[in-house]
Amino acid sequence: MSPPSREGAFDDDPPSAQDIALAILLEAESLPQLMELHYYAGEPGFLEIVRALAALPEDAREDLRKFLAATDRHRIQVRRDGSRLIVERVAR
Repeated sequence: MSPPSREGAFDDDPPSAQDIALAILLEAESLPQLMELHYYAGEPGFLEIVRALAALPEDAREDLRKFLAATDRHRIQVRRDGSRLIVERVAR
């Protein structure tokens, strides 16, 4: 899905909930993808995680995407080390 546009403010005519829902439906690649998005959107903390990812610089976000995409034969482990958060692949 495309990030929200900040250009052309819509102060006088904001989009309705129907407009937003229709845009989401039209941008979905498939029904399974739409159902998955709906499922995950209800998970506690999901929006905060998505907002943090969206705020990353594009190159860091791409590095993270590639790292996660390469985990098909591994599982992800997340741990804290002081103020650092370490995300690593580990064998299944």
